[in-house]
Amino acid sequence: MERVLYDSQDCPIAYIAEDGQRTICLWNGHAVAYIDDHLNCFGWNGRHLGWMEDGILFDTLGQAIGFMKSKHPSPSRAQPPKLSKIVRDAKHPKVQPFPRPLRKTGKGDRTLSELLRAGATDSDPSSAHGSAQDLPEPDRVFP
Repeated sequence: MERVLYDSQDCPIAYIAEDGQRTICLWNGHAVAYIDDHLNCFGWNGRHLGWMEDGILFDTLGQAIGFMKSKHPSPSRAQPPKLSKIVRDAKHPKVQPFPRPLRKTGKGDRTLSELLRAGATDSDPSSAHGSAQDLPEPDRVFP
């Protein structure tokens, strides 16, 4: 069963396909991200976008960005119709994930839609409204 991701305004933004790869697709069918075996969320372009924990999608700054219905059970808007899943490009190699920061309270500054569109490849029309350069990088701590 596919799982829907909602934003902080209770709008259904994307869904996680049950395709063996946990592909995150926008409602237009474009695959823009995926969840790996360590529950890290990577864009199709290889960029580390955040991680999934207990039905909540956190960005690399530790802010809650997206929610599954079970973790955000307030009334939500109706889901738009799903188009067929479209995967145009092969996944790009993933970058080293950022260390997980402490989770922050409240909701993130970015929207779930912005976060996911930053994971789209350049050839994907879903990337037209956001790019990887739009996302700030967390402070990196080097030993």
